[in-house]
Amino acid sequence: MNINRKHLDEIQFARAIAIFAVLAVHASSTGVGFTEHSSPAFSIYTFFNYAGKLGTPTFIFLSSFILFYTYYPRKLTLDLFKKFYKKRMLYILVPYLVFSIFYFGIASYMNTTVGVPFVPAEALPNFLKDFFTGDAYFHLYFVFVSVQLYLMFPLILYLFQKSAFIRRFAIPIGIVIQWTWVFANSEIFQVANKGSVSLSYFMFYFFGAFLGVYYEKITAWILNWRKSWPGLAAVFAAYLSMVALYVSINYLTLTGQASFHSKLHEFAWSTHAFTAAATLFILVHLMRFWNLPRIKNFLTEIGTVSFGFYLIHPLFLLILRQMLPSGDGMLFHAWQLATMVITFFASWFIVRFFFDFVPHSWIVFGKGNKIFGQMKTGKVYDN
Repeated sequence: MNINRKHLDEIQFARAIAIFAVLAVHASSTGVGFTEHSSPAFSIYTFFNYAGKLGTPTFIFLSSFILFYTYYPRKLTLDLFKKFYKKRMLYILVPYLVFSIFYFGIASYMNTTVGVPFVPAEALPNFLKDFFTGDAYFHLYFVFVSVQLYLMFPLILYLFQKSAFIRRFAIPIGIVIQWTWVFANSEIFQVANKGSVSLSYFMFYFFGAFLGVYYEKITAWILNWRKSWPGLAAVFAAYLSMVALYVSINYLTLTGQASFHSKLHEFAWSTHAFTAAATLFILVHLMRFWNLPRIKNFLTEIGTVSFGFYLIHPLFLLILRQMLPSGDGMLFHAWQLATMVITFFASWFIVRFFFDFVPHSWIVFGKGNKIFGQMKTGKVYDN
């Protein structure tokens, strides 16, 4: 097998777009919750809140793609997996622990402001429960899901290397596994927080694995767009159709105009996110034809800081929402926009500052690179 595969700028572009989607969801949630349903602004908030829910599954898809792109051609050895888990321990689990403690402390303090006492004897058991379920704060479930997938990765990688059937039919296999879990959970397990269970994302995980294995063939098809445009157009059309369906059924549900079966919501979300991941993968590769170096450099930078950005951005949302103006509707809407913009730049600045000027910044924000005094582009895969 060929071990050395080329560096992929496109992954950073995709990470950047995915983090924009995450921010759109989180920044618009207050608008969805506090805007009159009859207001045109409610439709706008609802669109961004639901259309943006491609972010987390896309990150899972990209993580899987990077892992299989990097490790599939390699011979499986004990040393290889020792290095693999060492990297995940240092650059994923340590920051996850730091931010779990940080947000647990903030949540505990916020509870005291509304009359919920802090009980020291219960703090450690409650924290450990939150840490091992990804519940220390609303967004940390993503890291918890990622850790579950990392634990399964050696076995899944072995199966992909040994079975041509699994490689070729990875996408339908992933869909079957995910939907088997959906029905099993609905009828048997009834796990309330199923979004924290990795099985809820297996179609994205196996889709990323499939693209990682067959990357060269698939990108050759994408880049030969003059011949492949009907297929590419079909993917884009599928995405637009699914985002319209997903946003519409949630808008109608929120406004009380209609109700839909939970399985339709599940189908709309998963298919919308799946087609979004496919569309994004195609789009970032077609960007090779774009002569827009400044935009590409910007996306590369945001992609580089995206993990740290994901961890820190809820802090700024929390702070800014404490300053939420009351009364005038236009002022409320302007503050929602300001909150998103300030959160974006503050999160970017903090992570970049740590990477460049704070020793051992990996403890807080994971693996990063310096741009001041050391302009260096690192590998975008296997991190």
